Amino acid sequence: MDKIREIIGKEYANTLGIIAYKDGEKIIEEYFRDANAEESVHTFSIVKSIVGILVGIAIDQGFVEGVHQKVLDFFPDYKLKRNQEQLKDVTVENYLTMTVPYKFKSEPWTKICTSEDWGMKALEQVGGKEQIGERFHYSTLGIQILANLLKEATGMNLKDFATKYLFEPLDIKEVPIAKVYDRASQEEFYKTRNNRGWVKDPSDNYTTGWGLSLTTDDFAKIGLMVLNKGIYNGKRILSEEYIEQMLTEHEESYGYLWWIYKKNTTIKIIRKEYNTGKYDSYCMNGVGGSLVTIIPEMNTVICMTCSLVYNPKPRMELINQYILPYIEKLS
Repeated sequence: MDKIREIIGKEYANTLGIIAYKDGEKIIEEYFRDANAEESVHTFSIVKSIVGILVGIAIDQGFVEGVHQKVLDFFPDYKLKRNQEQLKDVTVENYLTMTVPYKFKSEPWTKICTSEDWGMKALEQVGGKEQIGERFHYSTLGIQILANLLKEATGMNLKDFATKYLFEPLDIKEVPIAKVYDRASQEEFYKTRNNRGWVKDPSDNYTTGWGLSLTTDDFAKIGLMVLNKGIYNGKRILSEEYIEQMLTEHEESYGYLWWIYKKNTTIKIIRKEYNTGKYDSYCMNGVGGSLVTIIPEMNTVICMTCSLVYNPKPRMELINQYILPYIEKLS
């Protein structure tokens, strides 16, 4: 571990925590920059993958018919806006695979986050010239409608649903409401250390693309449950069938709000290219380098939490070159 600590200090200096589980046992737990096991970290887009899990739980519990159910089934009173004909046929799966067509080219943060209901405002952005599935359109704000959808389906807001069906079964402590009210408090949430919480809009709908802060081990346990095909401490949390769908490549390198890395290939994630390494892996990724990666062939989960840095050095390089060889030597 000394070499890994040295490399992190020199080349991955915004790292706050690393935890690895192998064969169900925690084999690495390290913290940096005065972080500790109790510190929660905002990992940005990792919550997307958690929402992918929550959709699966809603299907398993019978709240949602399945991934092919049309989104407008949940909003029967919604009136189509101009250039929104495609929305009639958009399914839950289109949101999970980021194949929804939008009118915007860049994320309309101000338009959506100054509205009373972020999800419904995001729904108004669906449409334009593209057809459903015409291209992979990665959108942090677009999937906000999934919070509204799950509330309509379950009768619970996203945080309460997650608490009952995911957090409590994984022994994840209470997640408070994050104190984000405007642009200034949002920027503060991004930068503040140990800011445990979940951001919500004025309509009591919690964020689905950013805004969840948990501890390093909280995130790691979610990955461990997925690695174990939906089981944690002997209890079924998510069906194996849904996990198989979630971790199947539906778009290039993408499943159901999870990144899919096929071994020994060079892939491009957003703007960075790198080699995936010698194992197939499945990742929840966030801004700054935060990630949770599961590697079934090694029966291993690795979680790294990081403070906010844009365009960081890819953590998969660190994992492939240093952490995985270290773990292999422990076997």
